[in-house]
Amino acid sequence: MNAIVVYSSQTGRTKQIAQAVVSGLPEGTPCVSVDEMPKDLSGYDCVFVGFWSDKDQADPKGQEALRQIKNDNVAVFATLHDDPYSDQASKHLRGAVELLKPGSGVIGTYVTWTDKDKYMQVPVDESELNLDQARAFAQDTMSRVQKQ
Repeated sequence: MNAIVVYSSQTGRTKQIAQAVVSGLPEGTPCVSVDEMPKDLSGYDCVFVGFWSDKDQADPKGQEALRQIKNDNVAVFATLHDDPYSDQASKHLRGAVELLKPGSGVIGTYVTWTDKDKYMQVPVDESELNLDQARAFAQDTMSRVQKQ
């Protein structure tokens, strides 16, 4: 099973989440910014794509990347300043999923919540990022891909 992690990050917060996601995947899994995303993702069993929230939707670069992705197994992760269990967070993720190319399948979603006052700042304390949860999300997602 092979995967790739693609992310868009402004402050480094989503990049840190992406690195935590890749730490839960097989060694050698690529972790690249959307600017370095390969055009052809068909060789991957799973594509993890992450972005930050900008005006209640994926940031512009994240949106552009989502529109280019077609894969049977896409795992979407985001950093938001809304409660991850709120209706707003659900709408945010749904909007991102709807940007994927037709025929793509979503195998999982994950949200990292950040205090609104700190959202556009470089994270100082890694504990606020819940990196263990991001790693567990990746491991759980790949175990579901393997069971297919």
